[in-house]
Amino acid sequence: MAISPNALTPQEPVEHILDALRNLAYADPPQEPGSPHPPGALFARLKAINRNSNAAATTRREVTAEARTAINATNLGLQNLMYEKRHLEREIEKCRQFAFVYQDVPLHSLEEFEAQAPESLRTPEVLSDEHQLMLNRLEFELAERHRLDERRKALIVERDTVLGDTKKFQSEVDKLADPFERLSELAMEIQRTIHTLAPSPPPSPPPAIEEADTSLDTVMEPAPE
Repeated sequence: MAISPNALTPQEPVEHILDALRNLAYADPPQEPGSPHPPGALFARLKAINRNSNAAATTRREVTAEARTAINATNLGLQNLMYEKRHLEREIEKCRQFAFVYQDVPLHSLEEFEAQAPESLRTPEVLSDEHQLMLNRLEFELAERHRLDERRKALIVERDTVLGDTKKFQSEVDKLADPFERLSELAMEIQRTIHTLAPSPPPSPPPAIEEADTSLDTVMEPAPE
């Protein structure tokens, strides 16, 4: 069974060509002299298909290598993003578990804040935003503590001034203690001297009881008609 080489195309599968070669190996030789040798043409076609397949394989390998490089780059970028995501998640968890100082600061109550804070710090938008409300409460607390600290410093200065005046007055009083004591001793000495030079007269006896009764009757006797 003879197969014409022109009947074969490059799109034919390699298995088809190999089957044709096997059939030619067991077939009778061609009867017509000068006819082309079909096995040689088939081998030439097989070599062409082999070259084309090698070229296609090389092209596919290059395309595959490029795709593999792109996939590796994408995977590397994905791994970097996953690592950054895990890092950010750990940082967020640390922030959530962190004990902030403001949580232990004694703040004015919400009612006091709404009653005493400036209007700009307690607008309806602020009161509806929990985060901004806490920030404004902290700002108001800081301003109040600064104001009270200034008041405390002024009171300390006033107290020190009063204490200084008191100490100065006490010092002046202490200086007068010795002269007053000497003056008191001198007055007592003068009094003793007066008592020595001019003794006081003896006390007069009390009036008799009968005379007192008579005078009382005289006072109470009615007038004659």
